[in-house]
Formats: sequence, C-alpha cells, structure tokens
Amino acid sequence: MDEENSLISLISLIDEIFDIIKTDYLKYLSDDKKDFLKKLNYKNLFTIKNDIIYYKTDLVTYPLKKEELTIEVLIFMCLAPLCGNLTPFKICLIASEIKSLIERNNLEGNRNLDFNLIEVIKEKILNDLPYNIIFLDTDIDIFNYLATEKGIRTAKIYYSLKHDFNIHFLKDDFNPLEYFLKYQDLEYETSYDIVYNFIENSIIYK
Repeated sequence: MDEENSLISLISLIDEIFDIIKTDYLKYLSDDKKDFLKKLNYKNLFTIKNDIIYYKTDLVTYPLKKEELTIEVLIFMCLAPLCGNLTPFKICLIASEIKSLIERNNLEGNRNLDFNLIEVIKEKILNDLPYNIIFLDTDIDIFNYLATEKGIRTAKIYYSLKHDFNIHFLKDDFNPLEYFLKYQDLEYETSYDIVYNFIENSIIYK
C-alpha cells in the first residue's frame, strides 16, 4: 500500500511538472512529441518496488533510490523522453535549463545545478539562443540550427564539445540518470580548453 501511495503522490507531482513543461516548451516540440505528451500515461514512466524507483526511457529502466529523487531529478526524468539522443553534453545543457525552469516557476530546488563550464558556454557561445536545441533529436538538426542562428563556427564548437564529452563519458553502459546525478563531480579539462580557445579566437576575429 505504501508503494502504491508513493506512486500516486509521484504521479501527481509529475502531472504538475508536465503542465509546466507544456507551458514553457510546447512551442519548441515537434508534432510527434506533442502527440507523445497527449498520449502519455505517467504510470508507464515509473514503478516503485522495495523503495527503489524505476524510471523507464528508451526501452531501458534505470533504478533510483528514493533519497535521490529531488525536484531537479524529477524534472530531468520528465524532460528526457522529449529531448531524445541523450549525450553527456546535451544532459549538461538540459541541467542548466532545469535550473532556469525552477527559477522561472518559483519551485523549491533541492540540488545545486551550477556548472561553470556550461554557464560560460551559455553566456559566451550560445547566448541569445532559446534552448530549443535540447529538443532537437539528430546531430544534423542541431548543426543546421546553430549554423543558421549563430554561424558555422558555433555549430562546429558544439560538435567539438559533444565529441569530447562523448570520448570521456559515453560508455556502452551509459546511464543518463546516473550521469545527471554525478556530472558536476567529473573532470572536464579538455572541454574547458576547447571553450576558452574558441572565445579567444572569437575576440581575435573581431
């Protein structure tokens, strides 16, 4: 009964989060993703057994301890099916957007999502862009969007960073949820070099 009540409470909170997602991001979603939201049964996303929450995405199930279930994690779990192709770099961008979503909607955050590298990327490279790139599924879509909106150099730097993140963190058993929980504790020296070299060259080109 406790697990059933916990699931009911979880689904109620998920419903509120998806309402926010629809309000904030519906205009960025493809017709297929809008249709996914209309047909979505929240019970199909989560199960609870022996105090472990099992989150399902892309036909894979990821276990989560109850104490790890913060509002940030829950929002990530709700956004993930809409973002597709979850690479390490995209997850960090999603985390930054989750922070903004929480602030915009005056939610009570539980985790610190400050990540200096992503803040620099947002301010110096992807500035003035709506964060709809997190909802683009394919590399070609992201590349074309960035090339159109920010120029070919920005599109290329995105892929340099994506490639660098993948080399270090994308393994055969890559768990998007685990990476979201731990990404701030990982090392990103090469990516910092890529970003700051890009910024220095941009100043020179000006």
